Amino acid sequence: MSNGEIYPLRLDIRYSRRIWGGGRLPDVLGVPVSVAGGDPVGEGWLVYADNVVLNGRFAGRSLQGVADDLGVRLVGSASAARYGDKVPLLAKLIDARERLSVQVHPDDAYALTHEAGSGHLGKSEAWYVLEAQGDAHVLWGFRRDVERDEVRSAVADGSLPALMNRVSVAPGDVIYNPAGTVHAIGAGVMLFEIQQTSDLTYRLYDYQRRDASGRPRELHLERALEVACLAGGEHAKQSPAALGGGWRRLVGCPHFVMDAVELDGTSRQGRSDPSSLQLLAMTRGSATLTWSGGEERVDPGAAVVLPASLGRYRLDGSGEALRCAVVAPDGGPRHRGGAPYGSGGAG
Repeated sequence: MSNGEIYPLRLDIRYSRRIWGGGRLPDVLGVPVSVAGGDPVGEGWLVYADNVVLNGRFAGRSLQGVADDLGVRLVGSASAARYGDKVPLLAKLIDARERLSVQVHPDDAYALTHEAGSGHLGKSEAWYVLEAQGDAHVLWGFRRDVERDEVRSAVADGSLPALMNRVSVAPGDVIYNPAGTVHAIGAGVMLFEIQQTSDLTYRLYDYQRRDASGRPRELHLERALEVACLAGGEHAKQSPAALGGGWRRLVGCPHFVMDAVELDGTSRQGRSDPSSLQLLAMTRGSATLTWSGGEERVDPGAAVVLPASLGRYRLDGSGEALRCAVVAPDGGPRHRGGAPYGSGGAG
């Protein structure tokens, strides 16, 4: 396959209806969805293995199908060493009209041991807050050390949220939820989420909500308690760090990094790295992405996948772009010049 067939992959958007959803994402993203029946739209999956490529040679193929073909040239060497050809990251927008359930996600070791049949890995995630209305907050970890029986009692009598840290959020805040962190998004929050490719979620508490059939939503309390961190403390918010070239590190963790850059009419340079693909998303405004083989427009809320073997690229436009990548086991590569994406940072 010629190098000219390596290009940024523009993807369709997959909507997910949720009982707590705000229903605004189709308008925000400019991609309509049928409004007939069901819960409101709560999530827009921007980058996921099953999303369909919309441009170029691979148009009509799933992102995972392209990864199966290109292997390390798409996913990168660090990602391939951990996950094979599997698409390693999932990026989404979340619009919460109501508060989400109090939940927790397992780590890789637990998932591979106890959830092997699902094919999923564990789930660490990070949030970048885009909108925060009213008394916007998230619940994050416990205020003090707790015991399993205390948590069980708090779930039974409805006092679990009172045991947790209530963290006020505003646009621009970054929250990191490592696997094992008990957490919940509050009402009136819209955010960008980057996470490991996994949908393993254990609910501890859901405010006695019922589904469309009138049944209480399922809880997974005992599994949640097996993986939850019950120690007290609060260090949810991350402090951005400058990277150079206008980019700043929002969060860096053992599984991924998330960077941001403001586009103000000045060209911003970047480049892929053989270690990892990159996910590029516009949270505000629009931009033109230019690389050696052409250019691609990136509209508000849209995302493109930059193959690990793409090389240098340039962003021109106005607004804000986010960039996410997998971290190599040693902490990731450090570029000499340009814009590094794996250089430690604020995690």
